[in-house]
Amino acid sequence: MSTETRYRHYRIRSELPEREMQALVDDCLNGSLRVVKEIKNNQHNFVAVVSDGTPEGLIVKVPRKRNRRLWERVLTFFRDGESFRVFESHQLLRELGFFCPEAVLAAERRRFGVVVDSFIMYRYLPGEPASREDAEDVSSELMALHGKGYTRGDPKSINFLISGGRVAFIDFRLSRPRLFRKHNVRMEYAHLLHTLPEAIHYLPEEERNALGFRFATWLRRAISDMRSKKRDIREAVERHSRHLKLFLLLLGVLMIGLLGVSSWLAG
Repeated sequence: MSTETRYRHYRIRSELPEREMQALVDDCLNGSLRVVKEIKNNQHNFVAVVSDGTPEGLIVKVPRKRNRRLWERVLTFFRDGESFRVFESHQLLRELGFFCPEAVLAAERRRFGVVVDSFIMYRYLPGEPASREDAEDVSSELMALHGKGYTRGDPKSINFLISGGRVAFIDFRLSRPRLFRKHNVRMEYAHLLHTLPEAIHYLPEEERNALGFRFATWLRRAISDMRSKKRDIREAVERHSRHLKLFLLLLGVLMIGLLGVSSWLAG
């Protein structure tokens, strides 16, 4: 049973005893946790395996982009932030009988009522990302989750871990669609097929041939293509922007040089 408390201007949700929780928050905020392996460190997220004195260690995740994004900050005036929602998803998934890392602690700091910083910690789970050989097991687990009325979000094959012969859900946040539930479920399965196309063989034939599923597959592919083109355009703009900045810099140096020569000649 998780409890909620406040410590060092953070709202904390955890199942740990209070002293242990405070020590872990102190280590995280003071930067004294030893990083064993850095998994991601970009503008979107910081994710790392850290040592906390236990054999398995912990995963620390800071959702940087979600912490900064203005409209997401505004939404947290009315609801929990990203880390709390992920923490609750881990607890709920385990209650539903599925396998995922054990959530240890979630923390969020608010300013003027909105979340401006947050992080989550959960137990490190050893394993390997799902491969084509695991398509049947991954498909079975995802369909079982859908059967309980939930979607997991971002069902790429790398977000399913094979640990101890079991399929573990990682990097997820559960949702329970109220409207267009079947379409949402189909869209999620279609998303899985992008990185694990072998999973199509384990979808019931009736569903596989359904017009609604075919539409979801087409729409998912169209969205992915659009995002890919958007990324290409952004990279091209950034590339040309760098060239333009270099050109302007050289032009500025040239102008300064010409002004210097002009002044010398006039003198």
